Amino acid sequence: MTPNPVLVEALRGSAVESMHRGAIAIVDGDGRSVLALGSVSRAVFPRSAVKLLQALPLVTSGAADALRLTDAELAIACASHNGEPAHVATARGMLAKAGLDADALECGAHWPGLDVATRELAARGEVPGPLHNNCSGKHAGFACWPARCTGATGCAASSAAMSSRAMR
Repeated sequence: MTPNPVLVEALRGSAVESMHRGAIAIVDGDGRSVLALGSVSRAVFPRSAVKLLQALPLVTSGAADALRLTDAELAIACASHNGEPAHVATARGMLAKAGLDADALECGAHWPGLDVATRELAARGEVPGPLHNNCSGKHAGFACWPARCTGATGCAASSAAMSSRAMR
């Protein structure tokens, strides 16, 4: 397999410090290829790298403004976190603004990613819940969008539709 082309060179002064290969596919509104560089048909698994894109409908629908989400709440909708108390409180606050609680999350539970947060949770005799999941902010954003947009606003009312819309 031919390696992908170098797309970016990072310079330190006039010396190339690092080169970064990748693939680019640009399509028009009808899905026709306008430009393709590299192995654009190869499967990729971007995982958390697309959280920012998945949060776009939360903002563009007006739901973030209508719910008066803070900068911290928008940030946690766009990123992973360590399950620290501040992160849990932020995701919980987002849900509360939409009239929801942790039961609305479908991300499952796991221990916090930060060792000290895990130890503190265990020392209190607590077990992790969905809000401790490193993706709970993203899932809270998924839940807030349809909760705010259900009804006459024309927004689709499911987190699957939100994710699908963000990925188009």
